[in-house]
Amino acid sequence: MKNQIGITGTFSEQYTLFIDADIKGVNVDMRSRSQMRWNLNVINVQDDVIEIKLYLLDHILLEANNPLIKEIAQLTQAMSRMYNELHLTVDLEGKIRDILNREIILSKWRQTRGEMEKIAESNPEMKNVIVLNDDIFNNRSKLIQVIQISEFFLLYFNKVYGRTVPASFKETSPNFFNTANVNWGYKIKNLDNPLLTSNETIIELTGEPATGLGGIGFYNRAYGQFANLIDISKLDTSLSEKGIYRFDKESGRLIEASLDRVEIADPEKLYNKMRYTFYSDEIMKFKMRQNEGITSM
Repeated sequence: MKNQIGITGTFSEQYTLFIDADIKGVNVDMRSRSQMRWNLNVINVQDDVIEIKLYLLDHILLEANNPLIKEIAQLTQAMSRMYNELHLTVDLEGKIRDILNREIILSKWRQTRGEMEKIAESNPEMKNVIVLNDDIFNNRSKLIQVIQISEFFLLYFNKVYGRTVPASFKETSPNFFNTANVNWGYKIKNLDNPLLTSNETIIELTGEPATGLGGIGFYNRAYGQFANLIDISKLDTSLSEKGIYRFDKESGRLIEASLDRVEIADPEKLYNKMRYTFYSDEIMKFKMRQNEGITSM
């Protein structure tokens, strides 16, 4: 039976995301766990556009094995101030059409920029960060792109909304090291679960390369930065993506989700394993009451 996944009604929900990262870059080993929380308000739903307000409530680094991760997290948390309140319109697939509070975001950037310029007096590297973000915040299209690839949009609208299930489709997007494009093939199907109520549905998304990765050209693009540390010609990359999404049928509200993105070029020396676990407040509170801890679906 075919059905379309889509937001059809207004609602307000809080969500918690846990991100577990395990990344090995030959001589660099980075493992971490972080937590983010948002409040999502869907305030208007029309035929082809949805108006939302999204508030970032919290962003915490819970665990890290590498000081570099902590430094990156500090900068990320400082920059997240510009994005902690978003008023947007999106299409039925969750692609951003417009930023309705862009002036507020720009005013926050101007304030932050002034603080960063003071730091740049003693830290020349900060000047490059300022120039990069100036280019983003003063360019509407680039700002939309940055928000679109953020963690919330990655999880909530990841190739699922706007699709008729079951479905299969292809798209070109980067590998998980974000260094080379891949021709991906995706499939979406319904899953049976006896614990679901009649008002809920659960679907599975799977993705893998639709064609060969392209031989040495791909490997040079994808892993050229490691060429002086590892023999790229001996790599044999496997790529996979798997997501499970549970929805409320009446409104299209996402109840919970999990997403695994795995890229293994060498199982010992070069890989990128990311696990995202996403809970609505009702699921989060249930797990806390049951003292189950935070586990996958």
